[in-house]
Amino acid sequence: MSPMPIRFWRYFVTVAMLAAVYGGTGKLALLIPSIVPQVTPLYPPAGISQAALLLLGLEFWPGVALGDFFVSLSTGAPPIVAFAMGAIATLQALTGFILLKRCKVKSNLERLQDVFGFVTLSGMLSTTIGPTLGVPLLCLNSIQPWSNFGTTWWTWWLGDGMGVLVVMPVLLTWCTGKLPKRIYWPQMSRKPQRYMDAGILLILLIVVSWVIFTSQTRSAIAHYPLEYLPFPLVAWVAFRFAQRGTVLANLFLCGIAIWGAAQGGGPFQRHIVNPIDAVLSLQAFMTVVGITALLLAATVTERQQAQESLRSSQASLADAQRIAHIGSWNFDLIEQQWHWSEELYRILGFSPNAFEANYETFLRSVHDEEQDWVKKSLTQALKHQKSYSINYRIIRSDGQERIIREQAEIIFDAALMPIRITGTVQDITKQKRVEQALIQSEAQLLELAHNLDIKVQERTQQLQQKNQELAQSLKTLQEAQQQLIQSEKMSSLGSLVAGIAHEINNPVNFIYGNLTHVRNYTEGILDLIGLYQEECQHTNAKIKDRIESSEIEFIKADLPKILSSMEAGADRIRKIVLSLRNFSRLDEAHMKRVDIHEGIESTLLLLQQRLKSCHGHTGISAIEKYGDLPLVECYPGQLNQVFMNLLTNAIDAIECLPQPGAITIYTQMLESNRVLIKIADTGSGMTPAVKARIFDPFFTTKPVGKGTGLGLSISYQIIVEHHKGQLKCISEPGKGTEFEIEIPLRQSG
Repeated sequence: MSPMPIRFWRYFVTVAMLAAVYGGTGKLALLIPSIVPQVTPLYPPAGISQAALLLLGLEFWPGVALGDFFVSLSTGAPPIVAFAMGAIATLQALTGFILLKRCKVKSNLERLQDVFGFVTLSGMLSTTIGPTLGVPLLCLNSIQPWSNFGTTWWTWWLGDGMGVLVVMPVLLTWCTGKLPKRIYWPQMSRKPQRYMDAGILLILLIVVSWVIFTSQTRSAIAHYPLEYLPFPLVAWVAFRFAQRGTVLANLFLCGIAIWGAAQGGGPFQRHIVNPIDAVLSLQAFMTVVGITALLLAATVTERQQAQESLRSSQASLADAQRIAHIGSWNFDLIEQQWHWSEELYRILGFSPNAFEANYETFLRSVHDEEQDWVKKSLTQALKHQKSYSINYRIIRSDGQERIIREQAEIIFDAALMPIRITGTVQDITKQKRVEQALIQSEAQLLELAHNLDIKVQERTQQLQQKNQELAQSLKTLQEAQQQLIQSEKMSSLGSLVAGIAHEINNPVNFIYGNLTHVRNYTEGILDLIGLYQEECQHTNAKIKDRIESSEIEFIKADLPKILSSMEAGADRIRKIVLSLRNFSRLDEAHMKRVDIHEGIESTLLLLQQRLKSCHGHTGISAIEKYGDLPLVECYPGQLNQVFMNLLTNAIDAIECLPQPGAITIYTQMLESNRVLIKIADTGSGMTPAVKARIFDPFFTTKPVGKGTGLGLSISYQIIVEHHKGQLKCISEPGKGTEFEIEIPLRQSG
């Protein structure tokens, strides 16, 4: 079976059961003798309907409507009237439900505000809907005369109100929430005794109620208010068993009172001459007992909950003080009474609450040398109305000496008058001992730290010496590494250049040397052809056709040009080979006097391809501003490597820019027999951070794989160490870069 039909049948069964309970209790209630026909002094369905909606939900209202419909039919009312009565009962129940929910009245009725809200909203206000709408309906249909309108309305309202006050609390308190927590009173600490008390109270209540409300009291005792004799038993139940026991006792009491009144007995029969007064007396009795019992039970419950919360707080505080070894005391300045916590007794070495707290006993526990100081501190605090905090020693009852910390504060009332002084006492013996141990340990640590500091200084000096030696060794190793890289690089480059120059030089010399003979031979042949054409004007047709197809005239004009181009290309190759040999200086590895300008020109020639415009980049202009320089004594190959590194970096810097750039090479002879060489570019320049590290080994700003970071470092080493000169860099962001090389004219002497 699917979940939907199951829920439907559960809902249907619940509505049917609610209608049956409502109808059955309503029919029984109508059997109670009343002033007005079809109106009862106690109508339990009024309470059942509201309780059902609160417990089950609003969707079960059809059960209320059906139940009241059947009750009205059983009284002989027409179906249309019975239907209207069912709608009125449902509206009354919904109104009570909404009022209770809107005002947030709790169903357990354990608070006074909940009881007042229940009585006012559900018992008095919502029950006015039934008589207000129902009585006119009965009168309009001639079921009740208009002359009894007031009596009918009043009796109906009281009957519904009694049903709400007597029946509804039983359903709410016993069908919602958990069982009440056990109250920690000595007489209720065991369940058998609790059950025995409940049984005794139930028997007494039933017996007393039966005697009072079912006996004939027409004699003189009828003039006494015996109906309130069971009320002390109801109050006893309220004190012992809270709301659940109280509502049951009230239900038994009211049920027996109604039964007795229906049988013609009980104290209400003194009004037998006026049945209206008898019914009103019965309803007044049930109202007073019901409301009083609910209020009394709520008051007792709130008090018990407050006491339980207070006991729990006191137990938690006592546990916290025991764990933290903190005691507390209070001195009531008005009553002149002292109060000690249990932990304070234990701190002083006594059993908790072994004697009544007093200041003399406390003062006797203070060390003899500090009693006056402690007493003076309390006196000054009371005199100046200020708090204080002091540490002092005490002697426990077992003879142990302890150190405690006492803090006290004066409490004032609303008029700023001191009413009591409260304080705490904490055993800080362990803390003080730890502090002393820490002081001793600190002294020892200071001594050890002093000795360690001396050893550290000695060791630091040794390490500094070792570090200096290691730094010098590392520097030497780096220099050797750079020298090895430079030597290997120059050796490889020189070998490559020398090999290329050697392989190219011989064929080029052969071609260049033979071009002169080819020119002479060609000129002779061309002259011979010209002479032949002049002398032999008449040739056969075959020769003429051959001459025309060979374009002899074009060959005579173009062949000299081809030979001139070949001579120019061969001469260009000879110059490049010469520049390669001059740049490599493989045969000049030692220091000698050379022309600096020749090395610069050779380097520019090798970089000519990068200076030309290609691939969308504009060309780079090389501006030469040479001074009059004599031969300079240097290592030509190393100096050419410096020129190559600086010019290559300049080209890289300019190629990154969209606009054309230029490289300016400037040479000058200084008065101090030193030669100045400047290489400046129009690139983007350098930041101070980059400029400070450009001569560091392996430092580069180029992308990975394009630079090694050794070019400028090697150049610096060549100029400064090998040539005893200076290499400076002048650069600012956006203003280009300029390198200045300054070397002596002569390295020896």
